[in-house]
Amino acid sequence: MQLFQVKNLFKNVDWVLLLSVLSICFAGLFTMNSFSSQSAFFDRQIIWIGVSTIVFFIASIVDWSFLKNSRVILTLFLISAGLLFLLFILGTVTKGAQSWFDFGAFSFQPVDPVKIVIILLLAKYFSRRHIDIANVRHILVSGAYVFIVFALVLLQPDFGSAIIIFFVWFGMVLVSGISKKHLFLVFLMGAITFGGLWLFAFKPYQKARIMTFLNPLTDIRGSGYNAYQSMIAIGSGQFFGKGIG
Repeated sequence: MQLFQVKNLFKNVDWVLLLSVLSICFAGLFTMNSFSSQSAFFDRQIIWIGVSTIVFFIASIVDWSFLKNSRVILTLFLISAGLLFLLFILGTVTKGAQSWFDFGAFSFQPVDPVKIVIILLLAKYFSRRHIDIANVRHILVSGAYVFIVFALVLLQPDFGSAIIIFFVWFGMVLVSGISKKHLFLVFLMGAITFGGLWLFAFKPYQKARIMTFLNPLTDIRGSGYNAYQSMIAIGSGQFFGKGIG
């Protein structure tokens, strides 16, 4: 009986995915440890890899079909929006952004699980309306859902996460089967939104980040430093690199 339970426990495990991720994690640890003999980040990463692996196995035996329920998805969305709103009251400011809940022993950034909720919400919405997806109303309604989260994240301000949320919606709209006419409307909406944010919402450092993303050479000692150093590293190491350390 116990043997059957163990087999059932591992039945749904994607071993290719697990071993691939663990290989990448251990390669990163090996590289990280070669940079310095003592690194707090190295020990911390080992702990979190262990915790994540345990969570992975627990998640593999959970029946996730309940996420197909519209009420469950809507509840998760409302909880997500509520958590993002509570950040403005109870959140801790870190590096200029009020995007973390600080519980002392650990901190929690709600925008990360919220991204998953947005994917689930959009997948549920588009799957139920795949027959009449050509109706432009579905683009507007799905966009309204995402805009609530997008605005709350942008106001923290967490520009990077807000852009990721926008592109999650944008990408899922593109593969939802909309018509070419409505596809043009999506691009137009994106251009108008970006223009409005550039003129009225983006702070100077956010504009600088976008400009250096397009051309890192514009500020190689400031916002473009990391991107420029990456180019130097790749050019110096070429295809095979320079070896560990």
